[in-house]
Amino acid sequence: MTNKQEDLIIEKMAEFGFTKYEAKTYIALLETNKISAYEISKRSGVPQSKIYETVKNLVQEGVIIAQDENPVLYSPLPLKEFIERYRNKMEKNLNILEEGLNKISQGSTIDYMWHFEGRENCLTKIKKIINNAQKRIALEIWEQEYNQLQEELEEASERGVKIIIIFYGEEIDLAGEIYYHRLENLQSYTTKQGRWLTILADRQDCFFSSFAPESTDGIWSQNQAFMLMAESFISHDIYIAEIYDKFGKELDQEFGANLDNLRQKIKRYLN
Repeated sequence: MTNKQEDLIIEKMAEFGFTKYEAKTYIALLETNKISAYEISKRSGVPQSKIYETVKNLVQEGVIIAQDENPVLYSPLPLKEFIERYRNKMEKNLNILEEGLNKISQGSTIDYMWHFEGRENCLTKIKKIINNAQKRIALEIWEQEYNQLQEELEEASERGVKIIIIFYGEEIDLAGEIYYHRLENLQSYTTKQGRWLTILADRQDCFFSSFAPESTDGIWSQNQAFMLMAESFISHDIYIAEIYDKFGKELDQEFGANLDNLRQKIKRYLN
């Protein structure tokens, strides 16, 4: 075992309450069974001034076993039992935490908004939202981000989650309701302003992100007002996609290609 591997094991054992010397002692006994405290000290690097206190503590914890006399020889708890003991202990503690914290949080709502920075951080959070969805996902997404989330969406569909997508790109093969945004030249607009993504899952999780050329930012929330805004945003884009699909020529004549006249009018109001 390399020094790097041993350091990692010691670090992880420390998370379960083991001191550095205790971890080194247990590792040494796994490598060589049934040896004295003096021999453990030589093999592990634990100072002789500390080894007797260390083995005493480990015996009391049941992590190692003392046998014979003159000298006393020590053996480790078998690895399988060691792992099972601390796995059960961790699960028990987590269950206690979950039960206690649920009582504290009963009746409360999460009104804050959590800010995410960076493409990978945003995509990781979105994947988690998709994986946790149980009933329905509403999603507005561009082709570039869909390619990163396709596997998670397919798995959600297979487990019975209803999926509604407003898609900016070519046609996709995914079970669900797919609405295609047919407005042209939006891709050139995104090279400056960035692409957007909105996801709403089970009316429990909402995430909005902007994938811009220079930076990516996202906001996650369980705030009901924020989710209502996202639902309205997605719904209105579904309306536009369906209406434009049926009356595209008439709309171009009335408002210009891609509703450009209307866009410019709104832009003047907002700027």
